[in-house]
Amino acid sequence: MKDSDRLVCTLILAGGLSKRMGGVIKTFLKFNDKTILDRIIDKTNNQNKNILINANSDNFKISNKNYQIIKDVIEGFKGPLAGIHSGFDWIHKNKLDYKWLVTVPSDTPFLPNNLIEELFDKILSTKCKIVLASHKNKIHPVIGIWDCSLKEDLEKNLKKGVRKIMNWVVNHEFEHINFENEKYDPFFNINTKQDLLSAKEIEDKLIKKI
Repeated sequence: MKDSDRLVCTLILAGGLSKRMGGVIKTFLKFNDKTILDRIIDKTNNQNKNILINANSDNFKISNKNYQIIKDVIEGFKGPLAGIHSGFDWIHKNKLDYKWLVTVPSDTPFLPNNLIEELFDKILSTKCKIVLASHKNKIHPVIGIWDCSLKEDLEKNLKKGVRKIMNWVVNHEFEHINFENEKYDPFFNINTKQDLLSAKEIEDKLIKKI
């Protein structure tokens, strides 16, 4: 067993309303005959076996019976921070020994194959409690590794009305790690139907080059 499998839990954040996709659950949408969610599960499962899904729709229970589905503890669709807090809360309530929580969104089908390993190694080498992923030095706040001891502080901030991830992150020591990829943005996220077509184009180009 890898240290990361023993100490890290991965949370796929799918608790939003998908407003820009017309309210449909966008992570269930397909391109090249495979759903976005299945791609993300495959990517993360190859790196870390401890997978949770944060989702507020009961449809996830039907289609993902092999994974623990957790709803937002703080209700009202408060955004990804509420999802991160729910991950911390689930780990705490179940008295699990995970020290860190890795989060990825449910709409990023091209995550790096070494994402969790790199985040894990980076946080081990620093005194930070948060390490975020970046591409071309643009930080992607939803993608990162978080010290589970941050649970109470995050809960207090959520109750104060904090919603943006970086507005909370900047109050703590944090770093980011850059993932280079010249062919495409590994953190390309799908919000619209056009984005779905763009994702297919990216994958089709990669397949043709193989």
